[in-house]
Amino acid sequence: MTDASKEAQDLFDRYLDCWNRRDLEGVVTCYDEPTTFVLPSGAVTLPNRQVLLAFFEEMISELEKSGFSHTTLGPVSAVSCGNGLAVVDVSNVQRLKTDGTLLEKIDSHYVMRNCDGTWRLTVALPCANGWRSA
Repeated sequence: MTDASKEAQDLFDRYLDCWNRRDLEGVVTCYDEPTTFVLPSGAVTLPNRQVLLAFFEEMISELEKSGFSHTTLGPVSAVSCGNGLAVVDVSNVQRLKTDGTLLEKIDSHYVMRNCDGTWRLTVALPCANGWRSA
């Protein structure tokens, strides 16, 4: 495992633990300021932690209305871009309902940045699951 992949795995282990416990303050600490989400509807730049927290509060609320329980992740890999930057791929992200059935399955891609010794996510891009093999 490369250093970037180890750093990414550590970051996503912390992120997933916070997310599944609904510790959204903890989730927010995994992100840089500002953070950009590239979505099918367009890019959304969230300028600070307060706005990012509100974004995740709304997201989790909507997911829970659909019966959301928790998320699992497939492999996490990263490639260093140099100068404290890395591109991270997370495949087979599964959001599951309380009864164990699948709510959603995607792949995700991120840009991770070293911020004063702490790796944080700065760009997030959800993709269709299995898009590379399509």
